[in-house]
Amino acid sequence: MIDVKSRVLSIAEKTSEQLPPVLEKIFGAAQPDAVYSKPIVSNNYTVITASEVTSGGGFGSGAGFGPANPSSAEKQAEEEGSQAESVDSGGSGMGGGGGSAGRPVAVIIIGPEGVSMKPIFDITKIALAGIAAWITMLTLFRRVRNVRRVSKV
Repeated sequence: MIDVKSRVLSIAEKTSEQLPPVLEKIFGAAQPDAVYSKPIVSNNYTVITASEVTSGGGFGSGAGFGPANPSSAEKQAEEEGSQAESVDSGGSGMGGGGGSAGRPVAVIIIGPEGVSMKPIFDITKIALAGIAAWITMLTLFRRVRNVRRVSKV
């Protein structure tokens, strides 16, 4: 049992050493350089793109130790009245994941007329949102209609 405890502590120490560099890589995308591009200058105009950056992650770990499930041979031995030795077992695991994504959302134009911002529309995202909304509305409509049919019967 002491061996299992030391193994669990060893894994916990490794996790605490490995986690910060991983988190730095994942959340490194949320830097100002990732959100605003470097200015592009052409004649009297300067253009800067603004982006939406999303990042996230999740991590977890677990460990346990205790008596192992008795095997069929041990069950037979117990039934016969002999004394079977108690066997300790343990296990541990950890895992995680994360990611980041970015997309342009606007263009900032600085020129002789002043500063203007032009949004960038992602037609695919808008279409998918519309399709999802219609599917949700149709599903709810069908459920309400089915409930009314059942209540009339």
